[in-house]
Amino acid sequence: MKNGMGMPVGTWKIAAITLCFAVALLLVGNTDCNAADAPNGSYKKTCKSIYYNADSNRITSASCKKMDGKWNTTQFHNVSGCINSGGDITNCNGTLECTGVNLPNVGSYQRSCWCCKMTGNTLSCYCNPKKGKAKYTTLNNAASYSDIWNDNGSLKGK
Repeated sequence: MKNGMGMPVGTWKIAAITLCFAVALLLVGNTDCNAADAPNGSYKKTCKSIYYNADSNRITSASCKKMDGKWNTTQFHNVSGCINSGGDITNCNGTLECTGVNLPNVGSYQRSCWCCKMTGNTLSCYCNPKKGKAKYTTLNNAASYSDIWNDNGSLKGK
């Protein structure tokens, strides 16, 4: 049996279902494009399912690996502020941080410390000890030191 356009009855239903399926695939595929448009940064090496909203200038969600191997869902605000100031968006133990801005460029600490950032005059980093897991450490008045080093997982300066 055929309809008025010469198509078998039921064919239009199959065509409509196929069209809806194709549209759904396009919409689902579009969410993956958000991850591709996410801003550059070292975080991309250890984070997945990254969703970036350029209109709000933020990473609305990312799943980032922690030092213990577990995953943490995090977000990051003011993407352009970090990048425009020369910073790097970094996965710091499962949390996105802006690192590398206004760091003291003295001493050897940057060779064995990571996720370093300045908050006021305080330098904070994860530093590798001689044995064991990295430790989160801070050094007050870091900008006033002429030498900063990693002393077995702790920042020291003089």
